[in-house]
Amino acid sequence: MRTTLEVKDLCAGYQTPVVRNVSFEIKEGQLAAILGPNGAGKSTLLNAMAGGVRKTSGQVLVKGQDCLPLSAKQRARRLALVRQQIPLLPGVRVAEALEMGRYAWGGPLRADPGAKAAVAEAARAFGLEELLNADCAALSQGQRQLVHLARAMVQSAPVLLLDEPGSALDFSNTHRLFRLLGEQLARGGRCAAAVLHDPALALRYCSPVLLLKEGRIVERLEPSTCTAPQTERALGLLYPGIRVKEDKETGHLLCTIE
Repeated sequence: MRTTLEVKDLCAGYQTPVVRNVSFEIKEGQLAAILGPNGAGKSTLLNAMAGGVRKTSGQVLVKGQDCLPLSAKQRARRLALVRQQIPLLPGVRVAEALEMGRYAWGGPLRADPGAKAAVAEAARAFGLEELLNADCAALSQGQRQLVHLARAMVQSAPVLLLDEPGSALDFSNTHRLFRLLGEQLARGGRCAAAVLHDPALALRYCSPVLLLKEGRIVERLEPSTCTAPQTERALGLLYPGIRVKEDKETGHLLCTIE
């Protein structure tokens, strides 16, 4: 698999550094998880990768090109960021919200031959076809989250950066969402990095799993190749008392906490 995203020695923050010498890569088709305790710098890392937080050093390469020196519009063609809380204005239809994902390619008010097909495909993939004419303000929190994710897909960027993508979804829809993301990434040409708080969810759907502590990557896990004891030792760096075992029927790694 080809490397789609490569972060090299990234240092970034506000008055003081929050992200320190972070390096990792994600290959085409992969959904990577970024795990860490509160205050570890997870959201800051995503924002720094998208150019929204001042960097002091390092590179963020998408298909070999450093995105940080580019303009905001040029970066948006390469990285799509979905934050936890994004307001959807009353009076904006779902279809219009999805079209906004094309702003980097000319915007919804300009001729864009790819917009119609991109919106239709994202609406189908995320089950929004019957809501395209609905007012975004009338949607549930979970439906709004799906709109944000679908809009990121419409953006057609090779890299998706997702900050707690399932935070507004119930249990079944959270798992449905991660299955949908996996299906979309399996089509090729894209990868994603998702900030998560649930290690069980990360182990079930993501590879690699990056463990962030005090602004640094302290471990990288590949759930498909790591044993339960190896995974437990690594996750113990972040979650003292965690226990990991393998489900003998499915082969999935399961987590509990003491």
